[in-house]
Amino acid sequence: MSIDKIIETLPEKSAEERARMRRNAEDKKKPGPPKLRAEAEKLLDALDTLEVQEREVVRNMPVSERVVQAFTKRPPSETEEKLLRVLLDNPGSTSSALTQALGWRAQSWHLHFGTMCQNREADLWPAEKFDKRDKGFFSGILADFDGEGATFTMKPEVVGALAKLGIHRKATA
Repeated sequence: MSIDKIIETLPEKSAEERARMRRNAEDKKKPGPPKLRAEAEKLLDALDTLEVQEREVVRNMPVSERVVQAFTKRPPSETEEKLLRVLLDNPGSTSSALTQALGWRAQSWHLHFGTMCQNREADLWPAEKFDKRDKGFFSGILADFDGEGATFTMKPEVVGALAKLGIHRKATA
């Protein structure tokens, strides 16, 4: 298939497929013959351009629409849905309390929640930088963090978007 035909299919590709295509193109541009390197560069340029265009579209969308789109494009796994629900059901809880509410050990809720957010960052919004190493605080994409009590609460606009997706708080009596 010609590189132009491949480029035409990029909007239909998943994030994982695009990442694989990017890795393959990076590998091909190093040692290959001039034609193959030029095609790899063309594909990388097309991927960059498409991602910029998609980020612009997302940037102009309301937060709730971004959340719905991100979790429609990449539906939550069973575990991810549990991560979301436990926070909805226990706002203002620490990672340890949320981990325990899931029946897990240690303090791992925030790690799994952060990974879930990071996996959808491109469709949501960038994580805020929180330390001198300039790493993103991925859990902060969907949740507010209170440093004083080390507690997490789902952002209000995210709560509404998750409800549209059928992910609600437990009904209380």
